[in-house]
Amino acid sequence: MQPVRVLITVPDLEGESEIIKQIEAISDRLDVRFKPCKTNIETADILKDVEVLYTQTPPNHLDYANRLRWVQLCFTGVDNKVENPMFDPHRKITVTNGAGAHAVAISEYCMAAMGILTRNLLQFFRDQQSTIRDRCHSPVLDLHRKTLCIVGYGQIGREVARLASVYHMRILAVDPNPDWRTSSGFQWPGVGDPQGKFPKEFFTPGQLHQALEQSDYVVCCAPLTPKTKNLFSHQEFDTMKSGAYFIHVGRGPTLDDMALAKALENGSIAGAAIDVFASDPDPLPPDHPMWTLDNAYISPHVSGNRNRAYFQKMNDILCENLHQYLKGESLFNVVTRQRGY
Repeated sequence: MQPVRVLITVPDLEGESEIIKQIEAISDRLDVRFKPCKTNIETADILKDVEVLYTQTPPNHLDYANRLRWVQLCFTGVDNKVENPMFDPHRKITVTNGAGAHAVAISEYCMAAMGILTRNLLQFFRDQQSTIRDRCHSPVLDLHRKTLCIVGYGQIGREVARLASVYHMRILAVDPNPDWRTSSGFQWPGVGDPQGKFPKEFFTPGQLHQALEQSDYVVCCAPLTPKTKNLFSHQEFDTMKSGAYFIHVGRGPTLDDMALAKALENGSIAGAAIDVFASDPDPLPPDHPMWTLDNAYISPHVSGNRNRAYFQKMNDILCENLHQYLKGESLFNVVTRQRGY
């Protein structure tokens, strides 16, 4: 039987021999090779006889991909990759992503952001820098039993719900497939909400405003598709409660950041924590009003730590998918051009 050649091009795995050994240990049928690539061209040029590719830099052409059947991506968002030739359905290449690998880190960021905003810790930090001790900045607010709306009930949203349930928050979920309560993605023990048991109610995207008007906190972790571009704009922030908080950890263009700035300036909502903007990977322009708002917390797209724990979780997905692949069974986290995620 011909060996299955697996090519790993993820540069962050250089020096991570234990992770490579985990892949090699899956089966004697695997011929595992590691060649770190920092560009799409580098990856494309070494695909001859490769059947399985694990990459952070997907190839920009498939001229040498004579045996390629499956590409495992070392990231989650594919909205800017769907025109890549590997997504051409005529090529019959299965593409899978890293959905879920960021879930723990990003959900912890979301809960921390809720605490920072609710307790007004931004103002206390400014006071500290000015050697001021003023207790009047502390609002009488708790997360306990507040209503949380999670927009995009994928792996991240499900882990946010699990953590929020500890605070006995009332959870609402907005998802394009509200009848699919059970998760179809790769699952780690004790992480997320695989059975969809935490939300008190599910809403379709067309019912988004019904969910927003009830919510004290809104977390957006939706993928970017043509339907979700500027998903949160003037109407959405006008619909939210004036005392509500908005946390954005999804794809940058799902947020109209000027609309958010206006909502924060005029008090349409109470505050926001934003990890990614449409300008990403570039920062907002220096004159953007978001920089100077007292009720906004901005971080540079770091909610999903790309640390060793992340790459180990990515490896968990790859290894489980390799088991599935060798048995001829369906893979986890399949992404398609048609869906865009």
